[in-house]
This record gives sequence, C-alpha cells and structure tokens, in this order.
Amino acid sequence: MNRALTVARLQLVGWRSVVGWPWGILALSFLINLALFSAMNEADDFEPTTGGLMSIYIVMFIASISAITQEFPFALGLGVSRRSFYLGNVLHFAGQAISYAAVLYLLAVIEEATDGWGVNLTFFGLPFLLVEHPVLRFLGFAIPFLLLGFIGIAIGLVFKRWGINGLLMLSTVALAGIGGLVVLATWQGWWSAIGGWFADQPGWAMLVGWPALLTLLLAGLSYLTIRRATP
Repeated sequence: MNRALTVARLQLVGWRSVVGWPWGILALSFLINLALFSAMNEADDFEPTTGGLMSIYIVMFIASISAITQEFPFALGLGVSRRSFYLGNVLHFAGQAISYAAVLYLLAVIEEATDGWGVNLTFFGLPFLLVEHPVLRFLGFAIPFLLLGFIGIAIGLVFKRWGINGLLMLSTVALAGIGGLVVLATWQGWWSAIGGWFADQPGWAMLVGWPALLTLLLAGLSYLTIRRATP
C-alpha cells in the first residue's frame, strides 16, 4: 500500500496536466460561453445550454492515457511493481474524481442560485445531471471521471502490451462491433425498442448505475492486462 500511495503522489509531480490544464481549459470554455450569451441579449425566457463541461472530462481522459504511456515505464524503472503502479493509479483517479466532482457540484449549485450567472446560462448543471438526490447528483459528476480514466488506462495498456498493431486491432474490432450492431438493429427494426428502453431507465441508472458497472469491468480487464504489459 505504501508503494501504491507513492505512485499516487507521483501523479502530482506533473500537476499541470493533472490540475492546471483541466481547470484552465474548463475556465476558458466557461468564460467564452458566458461572454457569448451575455452579448446575445436574448429574451428572458431564453435558457442557453452548452456542452463546455465536457472539456474537463476530455482533458482528464487524455491525461489517463499519458499516465500509462509515459509514467508506467518510469515507475517500473524505479522498481515499482505492476500491481503497486495499478493500485496507485486507481487511488489517484478515485481521489481526483471525488475532489473534482465536489467542485463541479458546488459550481452547479452556485449556477442555480445566480440564475445561470445572471444570463440563464446552464453550463455546469446540464439537464441530464439534474438528479434530485444530492448523492446521486454528486456521483453523476464523479463516475464519468472514473469511467473515462479507466478507458484511458485500458487504451494505454493495449498500446504498451501490443503496440500500435494492438490499437489498430482494437479500433477495428470496435468499429466492426458497433457497425454490426447498428446494421442488425436496423435490419430487425429494433430502434424503437432500444429508444423505449433508454427512455424507461431512471436518471440515476443512466448517470451512475450503468457507467459504474462498465467502470468495474474495465478496472478488472485493465488489471489483468497490466500484469503482462511491458515498459
């Protein structure tokens, strides 16, 4: 566990990619959207909604890939075991998800209290995150961080384990699988049933439940892969 904590602290050495870039890009996106909709002077019932919040998740997704492709060889060179490196990254991403989600939750509350920063802007409290229960709403911010983090870890490990051919194969399999499902659903006329299934899902299931299950699956597969990954 001490080694895992050391690996978790190691992630903070490059704080610019962990803290500076994600929040800096999010702040820039927010200021641009705020200035844009303030200048538009639309009617009072106009409530603009943006997808700028996704910027912080995208940056953290990229950072999770970098954690494997760049820091994994360095950590193993220092004598850190693969297990300790993996657990350290899990601790790091879990702590990051909790702390970042807390800040986003607070910003969403402030946004509601100020009537969308005075211009009815919905930036942090996107409609699909408006879950009444505060814990579920908090998890609605946190779980995507973990999900994208483990997707990034999985992609990085595929590259370390099988190289560029592994990434190309993974992309090919994903494309063929998704394309095949789309063709099958179109052929069988399943789209209305699929749409109905999504519509029947409660908000907490779409925001927390299913993403959490996928995160656990990726966590298990990543652990099995890192045991055979080479620096």
